[in-house]
Amino acid sequence: MKLSPITKVVLILLIGALIIIPQIALPDAEFSGADDAAGTAITAIDENYVPWFESLFDPGEMEEKLFLFQQILGVGGLGICFFYLYKKSKKNEKADKSV
Repeated sequence: MKLSPITKVVLILLIGALIIIPQIALPDAEFSGADDAAGTAITAIDENYVPWFESLFDPGEMEEKLFLFQQILGVGGLGICFFYLYKKSKKNEKADKSV
């Protein structure tokens, strides 16, 4: 499937808009995880709530590094997949031209 240049530009602009519009619309927004929201909701329901157990270790900086590693693996995997598909399409184009 070949995309026209206009379609490619529109798709790039759409992706850019999806990235930029939230930054403009909510400049001071705090994007926190579900764990923070759950803790806040539980405290709002029952102020005297005591957790059943405590975590064995405080993840702190290690958690950030694990998320970074996960991002690197994801982006690397996607990059490899896209590169494979790109090379496969080039190979098919060469085979079609030679026939």
